[in-house]
Amino acid sequence: MPHEYMLTVEELDRMEDLSAATLYHAEVRRIPLLPRDGQSEYVEAAREGDETALQRLVLNCLNWTMRRADAIYRDKEPAHSDMMDLVGHANMKMVEAMPKALTAKDPVAYCMTVGALAMSWYCLYNDPLVQRKRDQPLNAPHPGTVSLENNDVPVSHEVSPQDAPEYKIVYDALAQLNKRHRVVLMAAYGLHGETRRSNEEIATMLNLPKGTVEKYLWQAKRRLAAKLAPYMTEKGLSAE
Repeated sequence: MPHEYMLTVEELDRMEDLSAATLYHAEVRRIPLLPRDGQSEYVEAAREGDETALQRLVLNCLNWTMRRADAIYRDKEPAHSDMMDLVGHANMKMVEAMPKALTAKDPVAYCMTVGALAMSWYCLYNDPLVQRKRDQPLNAPHPGTVSLENNDVPVSHEVSPQDAPEYKIVYDALAQLNKRHRVVLMAAYGLHGETRRSNEEIATMLNLPKGTVEKYLWQAKRRLAAKLAPYMTEKGLSAE
């Protein structure tokens, strides 16, 4: 950002919110917009190699990009990104596209189109933690992700009607395992109403190697069996 558009120390002292997004918005609003009939002069200079003119054209897009990012963010509601992620991605793509934009009839409109498309595609392909492949249809099922951090929101222990009461002892034992082992067991065997998944699908869901999932599943079975051992002994059942 050019120095003349940056906030002064006195202005910063008067601001209650000094977050990066607020500062960026405040500085971008200070950039004067180029009138439509005045853009051609900068376009011609940029085509002749004038870096200052090129920079001015890019700066002219920032206000619009910020407003467009707000609209796209509210429409797409990305789960893992904030609005400034969209703004930063669009700005980068517009700078990259500027050489090609200068060959277009309206370089500013070209850059704005690039920025808008970049933000929409970011929400679809970059925001998911398991990134969607570009050749995958948008209506195709796409796996979500699950965190294995033990201090995250705990997995629900509620027993579905079809599992109560005869399986209550199993679910009680399952609830005593750590989150990592509960998640892989529920996914592998379709517990708590989960869809039964293969090891490959669980690996994709957890963003882990398949071998790691297999190790977790083996550990989870052993620890669940250990939790159930007293009950099995009491009932005279065999673990074989």
